[in-house]
Amino acid sequence: MPQLGRIAVCVSCALAVFVGVVDVASCQSVLERPPNLSGGWLGARGTLQFNFVHRFGVGDPPLRKVTNSPTFLLSYQLPIPLLIGFNYATSSDVAAAFPNEWEGFARYGQRGVALQAGYNQAAGSFDAELTAARNVGRLRLIAAGRLLSNGYHSDTARYAVGAGAAVRLSRWFALAGDATTLIDRRPGEKAAWGAGLQVAIPYSPHTLSLQVTNTNTATLQGASRGIARVRGGFEFTIPFTLSRYFGRRSKTAAKNGGGEGAAGAANATPAEMRTMTFEPKRIEIAAGTTVRWTNNDQLVHTITADDGSWDSGPIEPGKTWSHTFAQAGEFAFHCTPHPFMKALIVVRHP
Repeated sequence: MPQLGRIAVCVSCALAVFVGVVDVASCQSVLERPPNLSGGWLGARGTLQFNFVHRFGVGDPPLRKVTNSPTFLLSYQLPIPLLIGFNYATSSDVAAAFPNEWEGFARYGQRGVALQAGYNQAAGSFDAELTAARNVGRLRLIAAGRLLSNGYHSDTARYAVGAGAAVRLSRWFALAGDATTLIDRRPGEKAAWGAGLQVAIPYSPHTLSLQVTNTNTATLQGASRGIARVRGGFEFTIPFTLSRYFGRRSKTAAKNGGGEGAAGAANATPAEMRTMTFEPKRIEIAAGTTVRWTNNDQLVHTITADDGSWDSGPIEPGKTWSHTFAQAGEFAFHCTPHPFMKALIVVRHP
C-alpha cells in the first residue's frame, strides 16, 4: 500500500507537468473551475474571499427527508502569492464523531502550479493538494493530486487523483465537470464527481455555480470521496476588496505624456482587466507602441492616468480600449471606480 501511495503522488506530479502552466492567481471565479477542484485560485491581493457552498440530498420514501451540508470558506491573499483561510462544514461525513468539520489551509501558487497544505480537525489529518491547469482557447483543464495523512479519521494515509475542465460558453456562462478517485477505494466508497452550470452575475464581482455532485463537503477530504446519493446545490462567491477601503492612492509616476491611439490598432500589445485587477500589472514597451486593454471582468472599469493626462472613460465588459505611448517615461494608472486597481506602463526609447 505505501508503494501504491507513492505511485499516486508520482501520477499527480506527472499530471502537473503535462498540463503546463497558466496564471492561477486570478481564478477565484467559478467560471474557471468545476465544483470539486479549486483550480489553485488565490484571488486578488488584498481581497477577503467568502464562498458559500450548499449541498442537499433527498432521502428514501416515504419520508424523503432533505439533508443539508453547507461549507463556508473564508480566505485572504497576502501581499505574496499565498492564500490563507479555512473551511467550516456541517453535516460532514468525514468522521462520524465530528459532524462539524474545520479545515485550515494555506495555498501557494506561482508559474501555474499551486500547492495547498492544511489540517482537517474532524479527521485529525494533515492534508495537501498539488494543482496545475492550462487554458486551451475557451477550455480550461485542471489536474490535481491529494495526500490525506489520516484519511477519514482512519489512522491511514490516503491518496487521490482528479481532473476536471471548464468551458466558457460566453462571458457570463460556463459548463464545468470533474472526477476524482481515492487510490484503492474501499467497499462503499465511490469516485467523486461534480458538474455545474457556472454563472457570472453581470456588473458585479460575484459568481454562482448551480451544480450536481455526489460529494458531501468542499474540504479536500469531503471532495475526494463520493457518496451513494446524488446531491444538488450551489456555490456563491463574495470577494471583499479591503484595499478599496483601507488602501492609499499611489502617487503619480508619470513622466512625459502619451498620445491617443486608434482603438483596435494593429500589432497592439494586449492587456486586460480580470477579476478586479490589471493584467499584467507592469508593461514594458518601446516608444510608439499601442497597448490594447480588454475588459474581461464582469464590471465596468476605466484606464485612467494617475496624473489625469489620459482617460479611457467607462469600458463595458467585453469591450476594448487602446492608447499609444509616443514618448519614453513611466506612466502609472488606475481604475476610477475601483482605485485599488493599479498598474504601470514603462516606455523605453526605441
